[in-house]
Amino acid sequence: MDKLLQPNIGLMVWTAISFLILVFVLGRFAWKPILVALEKREGKIRSDLEQAEKSQREAEALRLKYERDLAEAQRKMQEMVNAARAEGGVIREKIIRDARDESEKLLEKGRRELSLETERLKDELKKDVADLSLGISEKILERSVDKKVAEEVVKESLAALRGPLKERSRQ
Repeated sequence: MDKLLQPNIGLMVWTAISFLILVFVLGRFAWKPILVALEKREGKIRSDLEQAEKSQREAEALRLKYERDLAEAQRKMQEMVNAARAEGGVIREKIIRDARDESEKLLEKGRRELSLETERLKDELKKDVADLSLGISEKILERSVDKKVAEEVVKESLAALRGPLKERSRQ
């Protein structure tokens, strides 16, 4: 056990030479490929990070464009709805105005027809009254000029006149 704790110069030299050879072999054949692989990996990671950032920027730009397009579409849709409402109001007013005009025309036509019919009935009534008056006059003159007879003929004629007048007023 004593020997294990005491340094041996030859062993140390061979250990150092073995270590240096190992470092040389590793440096020449292992570290360079390892470093190249690490650099490639670092480059790929860096490239992937840059690509991810680029994709994120593009996604953000697309999102903003989508939001702008959506806002524009909503604005246009609102304009179309407002225009349709305005046009609907104009059409509604025109329909109401046309309906009022048409109803006024119909009322005026009805009033004219009623007035014409009233005038025609008045004329007919005047003719009938004139005919009755002539008939009464003829009867009075035929019978005599007696007052009693004249009153009786007038009463009969009035009674006869009331019948047709009542029938016409019912119509």
